[in-house]
Amino acid sequence: MILRKVISVLTLVTASLLGVASANAKVFYISGSSNRTSGGTSCSDALSVAWFNNSASWGSASHQISAGTTVFLCGVFNGRAGEELLTVRASGSSGNPITIKFMAGAVLSAPYWSGNGAIHMDGLSYIVVDGGTNGIIQNTANGTGRAYRQNSVAVHAAGCNFCTVQNLTIQNLYVRTSATDYAPTHSINCVYWHSANNFTVNHITCHDASWAIPGDGNNFTLENSNIYHVDHGVASGPVGKNGGYSIHNNHFHDFANWDSPANAYHHDGVHLWGQNGGTVTSGAIYNNTFDGDFGVNITAHVFLQDSIQHVAVYNNICVAPSNRSLNSIWIGARSTSMPGGSAVGNSAYNNSVNAGAHRTGTAIYVDNELQFTAVNNVLSGGLADVSLQGSTTLTSAGVNNNVYRDLFAEFGDLNTFGKDGRGYYILSLWRSACHCDSASKLILGTQTTAFSATTGGAIAGVAASAVDASGVTTSDATASDAVNTAVIPAATTSDPELELLATVGQGNGLNLSELAVDELAPLAFDMNGNPRPASGPWNVGPF
Repeated sequence: MILRKVISVLTLVTASLLGVASANAKVFYISGSSNRTSGGTSCSDALSVAWFNNSASWGSASHQISAGTTVFLCGVFNGRAGEELLTVRASGSSGNPITIKFMAGAVLSAPYWSGNGAIHMDGLSYIVVDGGTNGIIQNTANGTGRAYRQNSVAVHAAGCNFCTVQNLTIQNLYVRTSATDYAPTHSINCVYWHSANNFTVNHITCHDASWAIPGDGNNFTLENSNIYHVDHGVASGPVGKNGGYSIHNNHFHDFANWDSPANAYHHDGVHLWGQNGGTVTSGAIYNNTFDGDFGVNITAHVFLQDSIQHVAVYNNICVAPSNRSLNSIWIGARSTSMPGGSAVGNSAYNNSVNAGAHRTGTAIYVDNELQFTAVNNVLSGGLADVSLQGSTTLTSAGVNNNVYRDLFAEFGDLNTFGKDGRGYYILSLWRSACHCDSASKLILGTQTTAFSATTGGAIAGVAASAVDASGVTTSDATASDAVNTAVIPAATTSDPELELLATVGQGNGLNLSELAVDELAPLAFDMNGNPRPASGPWNVGPF
């Protein structure tokens, strides 16, 4: 009986302590229409924006915002042109961030928000901006033919370490509708994160901005997001050495409204660069879809420029329309001797790439890369399927186990493969030139079956392709399947050319399980999250 009472008392004490910890997490509500400086217990009793911005409202007292506090935003906040609406004045702590959370239907709306952000949180740590179920930050009068043409930022988070922006729609920061509108600069951003370490952007929609998510820092993550009608998706060029980039499960599409006759806004889905001594030291870009019309001023879907090291690009779908051409995955440096160090150890695994019209561009273009690897990719140019230029060297895995579209047989293109300024269209000559691709396939699109993204298996009634000594298949199959896009937050178009290539690669891929650790751990799964075999061959492509 005594023991039972002791246990009961301990249980009550433990529960009491947990209750105290929960009770100490402070909650305030603010609204754009309130003038209150006290209360803040609900949306009907909300505090004012002025209260939030007052430095006296930040501290450890019960009526102040501090680590662990959640501030809920209620209703519509109508800002003035160029206003900085909310200024965060203190940091949270590990496990106890300060959270600014949008209630259902909350909107921050202004003709245009300040270049310092509708929400300004520079130089802090452990801050979360959470859009909740349908939070919105928007401009209403900034863009071509509108009342204003100004720089504007939704969330300004320079130097914000261990900070997160999530579950938010950021829209119409600059609606550009004319190719000759040169007013915008790069400083129209959904989220700005310069010099911010351990920064995460998760599940946002960002559209109609210039550079959507620019910044630099270690351990940056962009995930589960939908980005379109922008000039750049992710733009990052470190001043020193930054690593740990993780850009995955996003949908980048339709950048053509930023075209201009002078190419003032060259477009990239993801652009990482290491220049003037800056270096990207590691990262992973995976499970993304790049599609829609990226315009004529597109540089690349993924552009890794100059001093970029040990970045893996894998499990992505990259599709250009038939009236566009680009270097879809462009991994290159001006030389092998850069101020920030050589471009070394970069790789491309299990991607499916269609580089568009067969006049220019390359599915994977590589220049002055050391110890480069490209394995298990489905590649369709462009002018070329793959191109290795400059002083590029390969790893022992090299370039291999890929499925290439035969651009000569279908389009008379003499440059299916590129090496040091020369073009090749005969697989055996390419193999001799590059000392690679011994297990790769050169395929006629009309001779292959569809890419079954849902099952990852062979399509019923289609025989396996036979490959002759030249690497050209002799099977004839015409089945068609749409690419499964359920892993991205918005639908994408299926691509007939990629649909016609990948079953040849089923069971013909190299097993890369030993690489699937740390930043490459997700490589052990296909784009749909299905585990790849621990032993035996993998499929070529992302599924």
